[in-house]
Amino acid sequence: MPGPVACDMGIHRIDELTERQKQCLRGIYANLSIKEIGQQLDLSPHTVTEHLRDARRLLGVSRSMQAARLLVRQEGDTRDVPMPMGVAVEAAPADIDAASPTGLVRNRYNLSAFKRIGLTVAVAFSALAFVGALIVGADAINRVFVGYRIDISDPPYRK
Repeated sequence: MPGPVACDMGIHRIDELTERQKQCLRGIYANLSIKEIGQQLDLSPHTVTEHLRDARRLLGVSRSMQAARLLVRQEGDTRDVPMPMGVAVEAAPADIDAASPTGLVRNRYNLSAFKRIGLTVAVAFSALAFVGALIVGADAINRVFVGYRIDISDPPYRK
């Protein structure tokens, strides 16, 4: 139960956020990157990160998106906050997360389960192909040394 208590305490502290912290949180809610938020607000990415860190500490949450959701929920007026990209209007069963204050998580890349499995298989296959290429390359180098009867223990190869 520590999560909801921290969130309830955080809602009361939203008034203590600076306007820059609120702007950065709105950017996070809109699914913008740190660089994009910095460009919009004419801040460096480091400064944006600092504002987000300070906002998380003040609200007592561990993730910037949690803080952003608290802010948007507290404000109630989302005219200045664009709808987050990659978020379905209705939650799919896979988007439910009990640890999240709202119970939902965002599918940032908007991939179906089938596409995620396919991507996982593709990454695994690529890793195997890379390892195979390394083994073939090592074997080729070994054959060159054996073919030319090069012994790296000979004096010219030792220091």
